[in-house]
Amino acid sequence: MQTTLSMLKNILTFYRNPYAGFNTGKTESIRERLILLKKAFVFCLCSCIVIVLCIIIVIEEILKSKFNISIIENLHNTWNEFRAWNSPLDTFLKVSIIGPFSEEVLFRLPLITKSTFLRLAIFFGWVDFLFPELFNFKYLSWSYGIVLLIILAGILVSEKISDQNFQTIFQKKSYNYMSWVLMVAFGLVHIYNFTPLNWSFIYLYPFYVLPQFVSGIVFSYLAIRFNSLLWPFLLHASINSASQIHRLVTELF
Repeated sequence: MQTTLSMLKNILTFYRNPYAGFNTGKTESIRERLILLKKAFVFCLCSCIVIVLCIIIVIEEILKSKFNISIIENLHNTWNEFRAWNSPLDTFLKVSIIGPFSEEVLFRLPLITKSTFLRLAIFFGWVDFLFPELFNFKYLSWSYGIVLLIILAGILVSEKISDQNFQTIFQKKSYNYMSWVLMVAFGLVHIYNFTPLNWSFIYLYPFYVLPQFVSGIVFSYLAIRFNSLLWPFLLHASINSASQIHRLVTELF
């Protein structure tokens, strides 16, 4: 409990001024970073449980009793449809590896990279995300895999080059605004997990993606603190893998 409250304090301090947290963990050892990663994982897990319980007890109960609808049911239907179209291995890779990596490139990499190549990769990533029919990349296809490998190689090279560079890509005000926008956007894009959307209650959907919003802040905290995409990716992949394992255990037993 004390660890979670301490993490909450750190996250709130960071959220008020992301710029001040840039590369503050540059001298921390691998062991210290792993300890922080563990604390962040517990914090995200606890916050998710609390938020989901509040949604189920308050919002879902009201919607079911007064309007006979359930927004969470749409999430279950979307998930079942996704699994029907993918093998268990494909599902795990997409949810636990490819999905987290793609999202970290789109939502966290802009906060730390000065590489022109990676900026172009982010730009085309956003174009593909907003207009998927334009490039028509398929998850786990050869073309998509090659693109991810190229981006990963660019990240590794860029991080080696920028080891001695402790400056942000923008000044304080612009950097903070960009950080806040990306944190909010990360949460909001997960609204599409609840399709088809009920537009009569569209104002309620932001509450349903609060777990992703909170996690997005933590991912950004790690990315900015260590000026690296590795640590938010590891946390993101761990959280998604834990959810996959939980679903598997629940189905088996």
